[in-house]
Amino acid sequence: MEGNEKHWLPHYIDAVPIEASRKKTSMYVIALEGWRRGMTLKFYNKNEDNKLQIRYSLSHQGHEHHFQGSKGDKVTEEAYNVCDNKGLTNEYLSKAGVPIPQGKKFSAETKDSEILHYAKTLEFPLVLKPTNGCAGKGVIANIETIEELKEALVYVRKEINYPEVIVEQFVTGEEIRVYVLGDKILGAANRRPANIVGDGVNTVQQLIRKKNQERKKIPHLYFRPIKVDKEVRHSIEGAGYTLDSIPKAGKRIYLRKISNVSAGGDPIDFTNRLTDNMKNIAISAVKAVPGLVQCGVDMIIDEKRDRGVILELNTKAGIGSHIFPIEGYGRDIPKAIIDYYFPETKEMHNPDSKVFFDLKSIIDSLQRRSSIEIEVTPAPTETLFAKKFTLSGSVSRRSFHSWIKKEALSRNLHGSVNKLRNGDIDVLIAGASEAQVDTFKELLSKHFATAQIDDIAEERWQHPVKVGFEISNELTTMTLEHLEDELTMIKKEMEKVQRERKRFERRTKMIVQSRSWKMIEPLRKLFHFFKKTLAVK
Repeated sequence: MEGNEKHWLPHYIDAVPIEASRKKTSMYVIALEGWRRGMTLKFYNKNEDNKLQIRYSLSHQGHEHHFQGSKGDKVTEEAYNVCDNKGLTNEYLSKAGVPIPQGKKFSAETKDSEILHYAKTLEFPLVLKPTNGCAGKGVIANIETIEELKEALVYVRKEINYPEVIVEQFVTGEEIRVYVLGDKILGAANRRPANIVGDGVNTVQQLIRKKNQERKKIPHLYFRPIKVDKEVRHSIEGAGYTLDSIPKAGKRIYLRKISNVSAGGDPIDFTNRLTDNMKNIAISAVKAVPGLVQCGVDMIIDEKRDRGVILELNTKAGIGSHIFPIEGYGRDIPKAIIDYYFPETKEMHNPDSKVFFDLKSIIDSLQRRSSIEIEVTPAPTETLFAKKFTLSGSVSRRSFHSWIKKEALSRNLHGSVNKLRNGDIDVLIAGASEAQVDTFKELLSKHFATAQIDDIAEERWQHPVKVGFEISNELTTMTLEHLEDELTMIKKEMEKVQRERKRFERRTKMIVQSRSWKMIEPLRKLFHFFKKTLAVK
């Protein structure tokens, strides 16, 4: 992954806080683009299915639109409901003549035997997926036999409780996500299944850990590590390795069949490789659903034959993979979305903007329900000049940090105080001019003699600046929400282990109770007899 950051759009690099990781990345970057243009940005609570959901709105000169993730309010409720059901989506696509894999939807009441009977009329391999799943959950791809399909049906319909499913042919080719807005293609990303590349030094286990550390540097992948579960272990063994093996340098080992980034997949920019035919298929798919003005289109394409089929349509598609690909160039989808909803602000786009807003306090307040709606402080209209001052000495007093914050805010400055592990502090100061920042340094220098400051080092700060002023600690930067996310992931892993254990116990019980097991009991006893006899000798 090294070196790919230079392909990202500069106005998004380091401008997405950790609180916007995973499912909030799309929300944040679109809100950020509108906010930087001087729009009024508000976040608010909305109850849906007894769950608290965070929404946001942008307004400009009396013109207002509401958003959920990447989905704006120009997407109709009817379109959303169609795309939320994969079976219904396929009906609309089929009527419009848009190519889809051959398959069929089955209701919750349909027996497994009926599904298996239908599957025999198709050509293997097959795919089994829930009609209302998301992020690849419950999708079992490349099913080679009826026996594998039986196991998959038990897992999807009973163990993870997705009784309504689709069985369809597994189409080979490149799986890509194309983002469509109106009749335009904004970007395309190929999602390479979770993988590692050998370096001739590290083991498979170590390579997975290193890959996960790299994924944490990418906003929307921060909480989407490669998890070593049953499927990953099986893939490693199938490739002829173990977790302790050391693959040769350059050897790529695939760890999963599905390519979703939530399952450890790599987002790779594919935009420039799209042919006109592929673009037309994606646009036709979106037009097939009335009221669908923007959408993430999942496709399988055959580049050699210039063909493609539609897998599904996502109204709330994540756009992080298009902005922060592991390989290729970032695409400015937030700009295009804001241009579409607020065309009168196109000239207000500022690619040189280096400011961003705090999301943590907003989320915390809304989740605690201490606020119903929060309006974000307007973005600075001027370009900020910033410097970072590193203070060493007796600088760890909280009262000193509070004094710095008070003085900065009173001078309309932005920045932060961050306590470092070695006891020093970094003081980031951003203002409308270099003179304003240097004046604040002089203020700090006055404490040089009175506050036991041993040294003040300074450097020009070229990275984005969060508006406002905060005091943080390098040792405690992970928020409660992040800890809860980590705990949730651990719990899910434990639940998977428990399910696998129960499945193993059921299989063992079936074997022990089987007729064949009972028939070979004399042979087993004879084997143990000879084993004991040889051990005695």
